[in-house]
Amino acid sequence: MHSIVGYVIAAGIGGLIAHFISRPPELRSMRLSQLIFVPVGFVLCFYFLPDNSGGSPIGSVGEFVCFLGVLGFLIILIAPNLAYLFGAGVSNLVDPQNWTSDEEELALRPIHRLIDKDQFSQALTDLDELLKRHKPTYEALLIKAKLLHHFGSVDETVATLLKLIPLSHSTAQQLVVMELLEQMEQQYQDPASPFIPGMRTVEISHELVLFLMDGEKPVLHKEIAPGPYKVEEALHRNHRWLRLEGENWGNAEMCWDAVRSKQPAPAQSRKILFGPIARLHEAIAAVITRKPRRFQQAEAKELFKEAGQLIRRNDWQNAVPLLQKASARDPDHYEIAFRLIQAVRFTSGQEYTEQIVRKVLNQSQWTQHEEEMIRQAGRAGSL
Repeated sequence: MHSIVGYVIAAGIGGLIAHFISRPPELRSMRLSQLIFVPVGFVLCFYFLPDNSGGSPIGSVGEFVCFLGVLGFLIILIAPNLAYLFGAGVSNLVDPQNWTSDEEELALRPIHRLIDKDQFSQALTDLDELLKRHKPTYEALLIKAKLLHHFGSVDETVATLLKLIPLSHSTAQQLVVMELLEQMEQQYQDPASPFIPGMRTVEISHELVLFLMDGEKPVLHKEIAPGPYKVEEALHRNHRWLRLEGENWGNAEMCWDAVRSKQPAPAQSRKILFGPIARLHEAIAAVITRKPRRFQQAEAKELFKEAGQLIRRNDWQNAVPLLQKASARDPDHYEIAFRLIQAVRFTSGQEYTEQIVRKVLNQSQWTQHEEEMIRQAGRAGSL
């Protein structure tokens, strides 16, 4: 018979192995079941391990067979994790990911200096390099659009201006984009496509400014919230516009397309070696938690989107509970965690902010740069 201490050590080793091999966010759906079954498997392996006490040889053979069976079960249990970790390790060795965070601020001051020196070509080249390494921002794309217009690239300028609409955080920013597009109306043409009569539904994922389609120069404007709208096509200033059903408020069709909700195409299921094992882990976790991880991530995305609308109105107080719920449902989402720290910093004292920072740092496996950005967001005077 093995000692009780041996069983405790075996269970502890199994728990540590399950904890470390399931840390990556991509493997979190299997973590709960592995934290349960891997320690149990180690205890069973230790139980069936021959203790050389001089018993019956037949019993030793039977125990060894059971030991091999449990060991095979453990190998199957953790095989997807080992495959992922090995593949990620080889990938990082061959192609190290030298990336920067999406939230890192773009250094636009050197670009402004080049523009002040009339070095427009070099400014555009350097700005393109910055945008390859960072998430585009409103300010960066606005500078790029002006540089492209300076060089006479009409189509690229219009395409860049359209990308600015989803990045706008206020009506004033959208109006700047609309004014620039209006100035270029005589230089570009709408893509050739048949006129579609009647009403149709367009769902947008970002606020959009509409103009009263009376006269050649729109003066009155209003902003509509994200959601579905019934629209119809109309010709305005020789361009194709979409206006609201029964109203004379509208905007260019390409502006509607710029903020149109894009439904992701359903991913085709691939028959891979470890796919059934991964799905089994997810099913076990779903039974225990009553909700699959992908549903929790979808809920977190919706909560984050709702909180973003409040943040754009500087309503940080009401955004905090939404961000806390979103972070609890998807603890590995960096943007949610970062915005949560910002919101708490704006609305609470330094002591509570530090408490939330510690909680966020412990809830996921962040990179060194992400940890530094989270700590910086929680420091007094950093915002």
